[in-house]
Amino acid sequence: MAMESVSVATLKSHLSRYLAAVKKGKEIIITSHRHPVARLSPLEKTTADLNIIPAKKPVSTLKKMKGLNLDVDLLADLLADRRRR
Repeated sequence: MAMESVSVATLKSHLSRYLAAVKKGKEIIITSHRHPVARLSPLEKTTADLNIIPAKKPVSTLKKMKGLNLDVDLLADLLADRRRR
């Protein structure tokens, strides 16, 4: 199957047409000033392909995160940085 090439301006003008073609499995090369810059292709996996794995333990068994105790004053450092700029 030959890939279709389309300019950015044409793609913007007819986006829904090209998206419909991509949904059907077609790949489209997007060009800017006749140079290829991107490829528009269908997704390989859909949400139907994803498996939901149930949790082994309830959320309540997770450890609580404690705050960090830093040896520096972050607010003072941020204000000093702003003054330097």
